[in-house]
Amino acid sequence: MSSSICRIGIVCLLLGSITGCGAGNNGRLPVSGVITLKGEALDDGTIEFSSPSVKSGASIIKGKYSMPADQGLSPGKYKVIITAGDGRTPADSADGMPGPTGANIVSKDRIPAEYNTNSTQEITVTDAGPNKFDFTIP
Repeated sequence: MSSSICRIGIVCLLLGSITGCGAGNNGRLPVSGVITLKGEALDDGTIEFSSPSVKSGASIIKGKYSMPADQGLSPGKYKVIITAGDGRTPADSADGMPGPTGANIVSKDRIPAEYNTNSTQEITVTDAGPNKFDFTIP
């Protein structure tokens, strides 16, 4: 009886090593965090994570972002880009198509360049987790 249990255990270990531990998430891990701008939760925006081989991101809503494992990141180092337009800076109507309200808006980014166009922000996602990355933007 104990040899049968031992064989079943070995088969389970082998199958587990072949298929991996995740439920179809391809080694991706959940990533989440809180973003504050000038001491307040960032009302809305986007956060993007990029590496030489991956580009992914999430919406920031009421200061929080979350990526479940199936949409998350593989372990590694990522550059972070955070953007949040002001939604009210008008543009010359000759420069583009008007929006649904007829207004042509080019959002001026409220986030300083060192968090987006000239980002110096980086994170490292690890198997050990919890992979919670908060950003306090002055």
